[in-house]
Amino acid sequence: MKHRIMLGHGLLALLLVAGGATAVAAQDSAAAAPPAQAQKPLPPSTNPAQRVVYAGEGQTNEQQMADQLACYNYATEQTQWDPHQAYAVLEQKHGEALKQYQQTQGGAVRGAAGGALVGLAIGAIAGDAGKGAAIGAVSGGAAGGIRARRGRQAAASSFEQDAEAFKKQFQLWDRHWVACMEGKKYGVN
Repeated sequence: MKHRIMLGHGLLALLLVAGGATAVAAQDSAAAAPPAQAQKPLPPSTNPAQRVVYAGEGQTNEQQMADQLACYNYATEQTQWDPHQAYAVLEQKHGEALKQYQQTQGGAVRGAAGGALVGLAIGAIAGDAGKGAAIGAVSGGAAGGIRARRGRQAAASSFEQDAEAFKKQFQLWDRHWVACMEGKKYGVN
């Protein structure tokens, strides 16, 4: 069994040998050969769809976890898409859409205030500042409300499209994961 642990710029490889352990330290350099297979960080879950998995040939829990990780990596390589990384991006976009939505709140009030100021100036020139301010407030409020509603709709639509794209890609990824697990003689539901 071989374990690798990344420490700063060096690679510490612990090789467990029957009857004892040997530690070998190698520094990264241009002359040093890269390891045959770089250790990937473990995903938060090797079964992100939370599927029920049955060990069809009596595999141990440890073997099942190793097989799930292998199938996670297989599905990720086949689809060129990692569900955990994609979900993190989706969460970030959701936060941005929520921020955009919150910024559009009060658009009618801001529009009314701006319209009232413009109407006040026009009304003062025409001889009735109060009437001009009232007309400006109504028209500015309506325009501000329309702009705010359009902004909220755009933010919601963008996030919905991103979520739908994530869902479709996850379904493709999951089909690869299931096929891999079934190939390793597991029942998957």
